[in-house]
Amino acid sequence: MMKFNHYTIGALPTLTWESELPCTFNELLEEYHTQLEPLRDGISDILLLNDVKNIELILRERVQVDDDLRGNLEKGKINFYRARFVEPEELEEFMEEPFINRPHDNYPEFMMDYFFEYKSDEDRYKHIEELYIGYFKYLQTRENGFVRYYGRIATTIRTVLAAMRIMKSGLDLERHLKGDPFIVQTILENRNNADLGLKNILPEVPEIISLFDKDRDPVEVERDIDRIRFKLMEDVGRESPFADHIIYSYLIGFMVRNRWNSLDSSRGEEILKNIVEGNY
Repeated sequence: MMKFNHYTIGALPTLTWESELPCTFNELLEEYHTQLEPLRDGISDILLLNDVKNIELILRERVQVDDDLRGNLEKGKINFYRARFVEPEELEEFMEEPFINRPHDNYPEFMMDYFFEYKSDEDRYKHIEELYIGYFKYLQTRENGFVRYYGRIATTIRTVLAAMRIMKSGLDLERHLKGDPFIVQTILENRNNADLGLKNILPEVPEIISLFDKDRDPVEVERDIDRIRFKLMEDVGRESPFADHIIYSYLIGFMVRNRWNSLDSSRGEEILKNIVEGNY
């Protein structure tokens, strides 16, 4: 395994926050499919996030929250995330009959539970944040230690961002904040603290909170948040430079960078709108 990782890590393209990406994330996975096969389970856990995003795109079109997307699902024009665990057609069938049309034997229970609890497309879209929360909580139950770590970090960041957006909007934090119960409770008890009581869990929390101190372009705030996400992945486990987690963190960092590359493509306006709404 060490020799495998040595060759694989050495072959991966250079990745920094400023560097140009040589390809899309999906193209990277296709090019290195053979080399990455031993890590397929962990990579599948990471890719499952794009299934959640694709479900959101399907629901968004179904409830017609955006006139520009109206009818695009039937026309095959929804620009789905290509690096994914399940094909969009399978997701649609799954959404219709979750128990009968489970797309994979190992498809996680939190997906099943979500579609059983919320029956209509409108309710599912209204509570889409719960599906994201379910995903990050699911990561924290996985066997791989790095995947669990990533789940904790991602859950904390997402909950902090939700709390800051709620407070900036003048809404009731106790009523509207959803997420990991421990993180939510910590934030509620420390809402007036500079670190929301979370600095011991994630030292970068004060830096994230400081991004909301002034009225800034939401897209620029999101870019800075992704820069923090990227740095966290870049700094992971450098004392063991050829362990599995180095490849996982590289792939997550590539996903973060790949999103901003997409802003220059035809789907840029769609992504930009969702960034501002805090959906991604």
